[in-house]
Amino acid sequence: MKYINRNKRYKKAGRAGRCGAALCAALLAGSFLPTLSGCSRTMSLKVEAGEPIPNTIQKIGVDITPYLNTYGSDFLNHAGTYDIPMTDGNGRKYSLRLTVVDYDAPSVVPKHVYMAQGGPLPEAADCIGSIVEVDTYTASFVGEVPDFAELGDYDVSFRVEDASGNGTKTLATVVSVIRDTQAPVFTHVPELSAYVGEALAYTRELVVTDNCCGEVSISVDSSRVNASTPGDYTVTYTATDSSGNTASAVGEVHIYANQISEDALNAKVDELLAQITTPDMTVEGKLRAAYDYIQEHIAYVSDSDKSDWVRAAYESLFVTGSGDCFDYFAAAKAVIRRLGLDYREIQRTPGLTEETHYWLMVNIGTSTDPQWYHYDCTRLRADYNHSGCLLTDKQINAYNKVRPNFYAYDASQYPASATKIITKTPTLEPFY
Repeated sequence: MKYINRNKRYKKAGRAGRCGAALCAALLAGSFLPTLSGCSRTMSLKVEAGEPIPNTIQKIGVDITPYLNTYGSDFLNHAGTYDIPMTDGNGRKYSLRLTVVDYDAPSVVPKHVYMAQGGPLPEAADCIGSIVEVDTYTASFVGEVPDFAELGDYDVSFRVEDASGNGTKTLATVVSVIRDTQAPVFTHVPELSAYVGEALAYTRELVVTDNCCGEVSISVDSSRVNASTPGDYTVTYTATDSSGNTASAVGEVHIYANQISEDALNAKVDELLAQITTPDMTVEGKLRAAYDYIQEHIAYVSDSDKSDWVRAAYESLFVTGSGDCFDYFAAAKAVIRRLGLDYREIQRTPGLTEETHYWLMVNIGTSTDPQWYHYDCTRLRADYNHSGCLLTDKQINAYNKVRPNFYAYDASQYPASATKIITKTPTLEPFY
């Protein structure tokens, strides 16, 4: 598995050449300097693999997101040169030559590997405990590889090299050959849902681990699921490792007759608000109560269906108790709407990072004296795990400095937040 390195620095690509004065001035306003050449409006830009396009490129008045998307969602993670034709709002043609470079070797932490006697031989990649590398990589053994025939511990050495040829030093670890009697372990069994007629991806979020290297085969018994009839069902998963040890787990499947209506969602949210708020609470107090409830009752998962916010809110709040940032956003939206508050929906500018993000702004003041705050119920990363409840522009901009582009959006399209900080975020204060 690859982990994106957000700590790499950009490599500057030179100084602005002669071109339109306004264009050069806009580019020079940033700290990252693309190279512009002549009247052809050709622009060269070099960025480090895994990093977003710097804001300076956005300042020429061209929304480059649709152009970037033609190369796919993760091409900025892969070294190479990409020629991207662009057209601005006035019909002027630009050409962006984007060079993605990778100067850093993978950062690897080895792990102790266990192998079943007589089972599949370990591969060098099995020796990787964790890795920080955005591009593709390969692992290979260094020196003579033991035959691993007898029980015992074997010293092995390996290296990891990325697609740009950056390699680690020789790394050492141990392979232990054991008699494997331990069954695989189910570490996450998803709770699935679908409407009548929809396909179910039974194993998409299933996570199974095993004590020894080698493939673990998964079989799914969905015979009790009737996908054409609404109801609650169970599915049985069986995992078998290379030594023949097996384990089983049961998951829940919910089949719905049709899309959940807003009326059904509203009725459930009204019941929830009656339980967690009181009439004498301020708007701020009610939003904080809802934030706490959403945080406590929705566990984070890496992905979800984003086609229907009503369904996302209903299921994450009242059925599955899990979801990604879209589900947290949908749950918060459902609450804000039932509280009768003015709000704005925000989505991270696409293309700047691999993933997208959703959150809201909510007015806790009045129409004549608005007090806008950011409202993000998503569970934030542990190293900066402060509250996302009612934050100012200053606070989300500070968060962008520890997680680049996490709250990247076109602020000109939204109201400015209130300046008074009402939710303390001590870990962000150094970045104000």
